[in-house]
Amino acid sequence: MKLTAVTAAERLKAWFPSLEYELRKGGPRLGRPLLYVEGQDILPEHFYLTDRPVKEPEHAGSCCFLFCGEASELPWKSDWIRVQQGELAAVFNALQTVFDELETWEEDLEQILERDGSVRELLERSHPVFQNPLAVVARDFSLTAQAGLDQFPAGAEFFRPGPEQMEYINALKEDELYNQMLETEGAFWYPGHIMGFGSWNVNLRRQGSSTHRLVLMEQERKLGEGDACILERLACFAGRLLYRKGTALPDSDSLRAVFKRILSDRTADYVENSRKISALGWGEQDSYLCLVFQTTYLDEKNLTANATCSYMEEWYSPACSFTFQKDIVTFFNLTLAGGDIEELSGRLKYFIRESFLKAGYSRVMQGHSNLRRQYVQATIALDVGSRRKPYLWIHWFNSVAFSYILEQSARRLPGYMLCHEGLLKLRKQDENQHTEYYKTLRIYLEENSNATQAARRLFIHRSTFLYRLERIKEILESELSDPEELLYLNFSYRLMEQEEAKDLRSES
Repeated sequence: MKLTAVTAAERLKAWFPSLEYELRKGGPRLGRPLLYVEGQDILPEHFYLTDRPVKEPEHAGSCCFLFCGEASELPWKSDWIRVQQGELAAVFNALQTVFDELETWEEDLEQILERDGSVRELLERSHPVFQNPLAVVARDFSLTAQAGLDQFPAGAEFFRPGPEQMEYINALKEDELYNQMLETEGAFWYPGHIMGFGSWNVNLRRQGSSTHRLVLMEQERKLGEGDACILERLACFAGRLLYRKGTALPDSDSLRAVFKRILSDRTADYVENSRKISALGWGEQDSYLCLVFQTTYLDEKNLTANATCSYMEEWYSPACSFTFQKDIVTFFNLTLAGGDIEELSGRLKYFIRESFLKAGYSRVMQGHSNLRRQYVQATIALDVGSRRKPYLWIHWFNSVAFSYILEQSARRLPGYMLCHEGLLKLRKQDENQHTEYYKTLRIYLEENSNATQAARRLFIHRSTFLYRLERIKEILESELSDPEELLYLNFSYRLMEQEEAKDLRSES
């Protein structure tokens, strides 16, 4: 095993507190120490120890010199370590001990890998080497393995699903520095401005993309750049074991699997799926609600959707939350929860807003036969609501149902070809004669055929209104008494409004 000079210097400082050094950043990894003898050739990539001043030998840049005792005259600028209070033999033996300990550690990691051990075993064996907590964290912030987290007095709330974890995750999603480091090669330092502790991190990569992160947290002992070099070695073992065991982002929850099959396969056996859901405790007579979250670019980039799913199931039980077609889908069993829709939505609205999510709610429905339709309702609420009122975070299907009907009715023909033909006549009359028949009829219908109230809204005399109404009836060739025709006229006005809104958007 070879060590970087900074790793050796930081570890030797435990023996020799007065140790000083001047080392290049990113220097080579060096082999076990040799004693410097003047006149002998310098072997590259080794530590050399001496207790007397030395003129810079040729090829000294490929090595690191340790000056011990009175050897205080340092004739070159970098690649040296000075232990002024240490004797040559003591420094030599201490450095050999550093090599021995780390080589033994690496041999133990090899054995864990050979017998197909666990990532947790790797971290537990490495914990005494670093003397600080270690963790492997997935891109979705779920904890894969850890060692030493009990050193945190607060219990490492960041790694426990719940409101506290989501606050950290939302802050990290927005943090520019964190996002820059997601695909960084090699070890990188992440300061404690969000988490409360600094940490060295190494991304674990599979097929060119990072899926997990090995984290060394600064807690009991102050960390240095030498720890980063050793952490990179540990990351090699962790990555090989992690991907060999195929533990990247598993989804073995059977309830999730059934719900995903219901949503993705329209021909799936309803009876079989219902039986499986019932066997998992979600009854045929229970009341269900579906919620769909629209994920953001940052959620996709950071894979935080999975963390949101874990939070939803932890926060509201019973719930089944999973990712589906880039969105987050959550089904709530309101019967088992013993709650109602108002209580649930009241608790969720702050989480949705603070997580920068947009949500669509279905109606509450009973049984398993409508689960897929509830998902469709929630996606419709999210889609139509986000387009019609983009400033809102939450959209209910009941609030957008009529708008959805209007949009669907005009999918094949424009509104002016579906509406009551009489309205087109009224508009033409208004354009030619400068009348207001189109607006008058609209107000009349909105006031439920109340002539007095309609005249008041139009700021005209009732007799004037009645005259207009007679002219409107003549043009429409209708007495405006048929309920079905009145419904059609009301619907036609909404179609025309929708058409006018489309024209305005196309012009802008």
